[in-house]
Amino acid sequence: MTSGATLVGFDEVIRNLEARLGDAKVRRSANRALKGAANETLEDFKGALEVFKDTGETIESATVGNVTGAFEGVPMVKLGFGAGSRWRLEQQLKNLNEFGYAKKASPRGFGVIRRFSEANREKFKYRLATKLKGEGLG
Repeated sequence: MTSGATLVGFDEVIRNLEARLGDAKVRRSANRALKGAANETLEDFKGALEVFKDTGETIESATVGNVTGAFEGVPMVKLGFGAGSRWRLEQQLKNLNEFGYAKKASPRGFGVIRRFSEANREKFKYRLATKLKGEGLG
């Protein structure tokens, strides 16, 4: 799930910090900050998933992935659902609820994840900036 948020000038800031502190230290600190901000956002994400609550397994399976540099070398972390027997079924249900389907154009939980992502863009950027300052990078 991508937020579509764009950080202007982020590359230049990272280059300056890498030149001053070293590439490895900046990368470790940025990864810790990114993971910390994602963990804080996870609680809000679980709150948004309350609409799907039946047994509570879907909410409990929400998790934060590891920080990766898979997208053009830019570190990223994903919120999603943990692996397990319910994972594939939950993914299919979430897709149906996000986009609707022929029988029911707006099912219970329609667009919850998309709205959560859009509503939390700025909050996540603020949390990430706070964590970066805590790591001494701000």
